[in-house]
Amino acid sequence: MHEADDNAEWRSNRYNTHDFLAFLLSHGKGVSPIFSVYGVFTYLFRIDWLHAVDMGVGADFLGNLFVLLEKNMPGRSETVRRQHLWQECQEYYDTHEVEDRVKSLDYKAKKGTRPPKLRSHAAGCRALIRSGYEMAQKCLSDGDPIKLAATHLWQCYQSLSHTGAMYKKQVFHQSSKAFALQYHALFLAVGDGVSWRVMPKMHLFLELCCEDTEPNLFWCYRDEDFGGSAAKQAKMRGMWKKLSAFSMHGLNMFCMKNDPPRLV
Repeated sequence: MHEADDNAEWRSNRYNTHDFLAFLLSHGKGVSPIFSVYGVFTYLFRIDWLHAVDMGVGADFLGNLFVLLEKNMPGRSETVRRQHLWQECQEYYDTHEVEDRVKSLDYKAKKGTRPPKLRSHAAGCRALIRSGYEMAQKCLSDGDPIKLAATHLWQCYQSLSHTGAMYKKQVFHQSSKAFALQYHALFLAVGDGVSWRVMPKMHLFLELCCEDTEPNLFWCYRDEDFGGSAAKQAKMRGMWKKLSAFSMHGLNMFCMKNDPPRLV
């Protein structure tokens, strides 16, 4: 997952379905029952932008970035500096009329063993990518690897809405590779073994950006939103712990709040 260049082995060494299943079995891993369905092959699966980027490399990058920016904020105490950083985010929200806002900034490394990571819902993290890019442009000097990484990640996000297929392919490939290389260089430069540590989702991000696909056609934002809505709908008090009771309660609440369908 540290190899991001064009000559990385994983870019040319691809597994077909048989090789992939053999690899799992040889490492003592279980095989998903979905592969027993006729016609299911590995090429049918797609990497989801929400989990790989919004809740993956994007959240990792913002966590490390905010730790750095917090140190450069005015104030003698950590609490005051974080309040200034939070105020910067609030101004960004108001300027760009952002709806998906986080309630607070939570990005500190836990127990010093895991790298910083922005902990929020996916939409909240996605909305702050541009904020991180703008703050990096304002606070960091030209040529700073963090500033360059922020630029490349933001270019990947911008290309999600572009319609030119060739342009999107080039941006995804070049910007994702440059972002990963800068990220790994930062990890080596800091040298504490925690900050800017490359996590496994970096490889998923690189795979996604070299698939020559359009992630906005198959990401699971609607599915995640439906799951959250269903869980909220089925929330109840009491001692009903069985799945059948939970499901029936959710269905009853849905029927109470929505008109029955009309057959025409």
